[in-house]
Amino acid sequence: MRKILKHLSAKQWSMIAVATLFIGLSVYCDLQIPGYMSEITILIQGGEGSVMDVLLVGGQMLAYALGGLLASFIVCYIVANVATAFSGRLRKLTFDKTLSFSLEEIGRFSTASLITRTTNDINQIQMLIMLGLRAIIRAPIMAVMAIAKIAGTQCS
Repeated sequence: MRKILKHLSAKQWSMIAVATLFIGLSVYCDLQIPGYMSEITILIQGGEGSVMDVLLVGGQMLAYALGGLLASFIVCYIVANVATAFSGRLRKLTFDKTLSFSLEEIGRFSTASLITRTTNDINQIQMLIMLGLRAIIRAPIMAVMAIAKIAGTQCS
């Protein structure tokens, strides 16, 4: 994997860092919603809340939900760009390597094998990056923020 990831450019690494920030924002927004749902439940069950109070808290909850959705869209866009550019670079490198083969080396590979390498295998790597970046980065951020929220150390 290290050999593959060394082909990421500095721009792509910076885009991954930006995506990480937006993943953090998305997780933060997602973790705020249960608090607002609890507040609405208390207002309704307690009987002391007016309709305006419930709508105000519901509006805040909706704002966090939309913020999380927007952050998730931005993350998907960034990660798709990184994965597409990365797979394009791998395809070019594979093609260039294939052109440098001698006739003896070309005889050892079938055309079908070379086509598979330049399409299917690189598509699998592209999907791994697209899905992996979102899941691999999101899970630890979610765990840390959720534990902090449960422990009560998070700033609201």
